[in-house]
Amino acid sequence: MTDAVPPTAKQLAAQARCAAMVAHARAQIMAVGVQRFNLNAVLREAGGSKATLAKYFGDKTGLIAAAIGEEAREAMAALVPVEPARGQSLEQTLQQLLAGVLRFYLQPGALALYRAVIAMADQTEHAAAAGFYAAGHGAVVDAIAHVLTSPPAALSPDAARAMADTLTHAIRAGVYERALLGLEPLPVADAAIAAQVAHTLALCLPGIIAAQG
Repeated sequence: MTDAVPPTAKQLAAQARCAAMVAHARAQIMAVGVQRFNLNAVLREAGGSKATLAKYFGDKTGLIAAAIGEEAREAMAALVPVEPARGQSLEQTLQQLLAGVLRFYLQPGALALYRAVIAMADQTEHAAAAGFYAAGHGAVVDAIAHVLTSPPAALSPDAARAMADTLTHAIRAGVYERALLGLEPLPVADAAIAAQVAHTLALCLPGIIAAQG
């Protein structure tokens, strides 16, 4: 087997600029949302250029999608256990995971981001909305599916992803929808989050158990 060729200094510098662009884009998106996103400010702060943007991200929409995806993946990595705690049931594992997912969605920055993307869904930046859905929602679904393909659930990949998609939508009913509309004061109480998790599992857990067979 041929040893991998180490990256050149130029490649390392480009990687560092890309990482900086994503980091500054994440910070700006969570602070002001997508509609007020200022690409020139990101490029200036990151030391990048429009040529670098075009080469590695395509355009502003690609950078926004990359930033949203990293935000979601990082949040989910902190929530998803490498393997379930010893003696923990599937229900307990999902209770812990879904509570964390709902807290992530209820962050003021995440709520502001979702509102901004919904507002632009029918406008010229429709691709940004699609990127948000694929990167943000997709990262959450992937994380939940990872848990469902592992013991004790051990579902097939297709079944796990279908169930994860259902869980992700169900957990955003009720308290999250009210918070999104400004009808639920923040921060949302732990009791309300626990209640939403319980309702979601009451609806979905029987289907997950049935899929194990």
